[in-house]
Amino acid sequence: MTGLRLLFLAALPCLLSGRVVQEDGFAECNDFFHQGDPPQGFSDPGQVRICQRYQGDKQFATLYSTQHKMPIYSAFTYRQGAPTAEGDWLLEPQLDDSKNSLDEATKGSDQIEGLGSNQALEEDYASSDYQPGPLFHGAPAVLTNTVPLPQNFKEKWATDVDQLIKEKLVPHCGNEGNLHILAGAVPSSNKIKDKVSIPEFVWLAACCSVPEAWSLGVIKTVSNVDSLEQVTLEELESRLPGGVKLFPNQCGGGAVPTEQRTSESATQTENEGPSKPGAFSRFFQLLFCIIYEIVKNILCLVWFIVKQVLNFVYGRLYWIWTAATTYIFALSKVLLNIPCDVFRVLANILCGFVRVLDNIFSAVCLVLRLPTRFLCDIASFPYYTICAIPDVGIDVLCGIWGVVSLGFNVVFGAFGVLFSVASFAGNSVLSKIMGQSEDYETNQSH
Repeated sequence: MTGLRLLFLAALPCLLSGRVVQEDGFAECNDFFHQGDPPQGFSDPGQVRICQRYQGDKQFATLYSTQHKMPIYSAFTYRQGAPTAEGDWLLEPQLDDSKNSLDEATKGSDQIEGLGSNQALEEDYASSDYQPGPLFHGAPAVLTNTVPLPQNFKEKWATDVDQLIKEKLVPHCGNEGNLHILAGAVPSSNKIKDKVSIPEFVWLAACCSVPEAWSLGVIKTVSNVDSLEQVTLEELESRLPGGVKLFPNQCGGGAVPTEQRTSESATQTENEGPSKPGAFSRFFQLLFCIIYEIVKNILCLVWFIVKQVLNFVYGRLYWIWTAATTYIFALSKVLLNIPCDVFRVLANILCGFVRVLDNIFSAVCLVLRLPTRFLCDIASFPYYTICAIPDVGIDVLCGIWGVVSLGFNVVFGAFGVLFSVASFAGNSVLSKIMGQSEDYETNQSH
């Protein structure tokens, strides 16, 4: 299932490859920082370092707070024509599961189960007055580079940053790749749905790494859409919590505002006058520029081809490794289950054999029980017969005694009846005799 899911996500046309960096620094994304050194002093708990890639090329680095579910800062090297924050929002699966083998962020509509415990989701902004606002619009549309901003503030911040870069930074920073940008936000105590922190203000720091390095910073308070305060690097660092250092060596120590540099350049031009190189010098300058651009483009093309080949080889090796480990794991599981299955079969056979023996023993007992009981009854008949003789004799004597007793009772009963009859007859005769005597005496007296 994991392999099929990875193949499905790899087929999506708009994916951002992102890796949660476990080691110190930002790994291959250290190039986005001045002299390759990330800012110092951001040490709150729950901060995760992310190296974001797009279409095989690294795009920016982000220090993300899983506690506030918003980026603390993102680091960029300014490039014209870089992908902008448009299209569907992308998510970073490894923020929620550091052991997840899925190292590509995917669209919000293709969310994977479990996302959202450590990062903000697009649905977290539903039914609120805030929208996901990119810290820097010159980057792909990934939610780990956004903070909650009101709609009008989001548009104004994008306009202010674009104007700052085009008018005050790029014209005075030489070749492309010299301008390092840090864009960040300071979280407040207010949260959307008690989950995503709303920033107190957003900020941007720029370092131009030319020989005479210089820097500047801007701060924009979220509660005031028209505010845009340009400050020095030291002032910006003092406004950030924790005593942070944004650039090593304070970006060379050159904190000269762009307007002053422009004014000094104009004054120097007026005083010294423009230099006019000869035709021979201009020819060699043109030839050098042509050769330089050709070599530069060839090297860029070679480097692009090498990166594509390496990415292809790495991707194929990764799929082969995933398939091999999955196969070995499944095979090992099957092999380990074989002894258990054999033991289970043997146990079932033994139990069946015991049941067969039990049934045979029960049948034998049932067959032998009837003749055994018959033989026992025949063998015990003399014993029971002899033992019954005294009881029978006693019963006979009791019967004879009963007959004799009955005879005595009859005789005595007969005598009793005769005596009763004789007594009754005697009483009757005596009564009559006594009655006649009384009658005679009565007659004599008269």
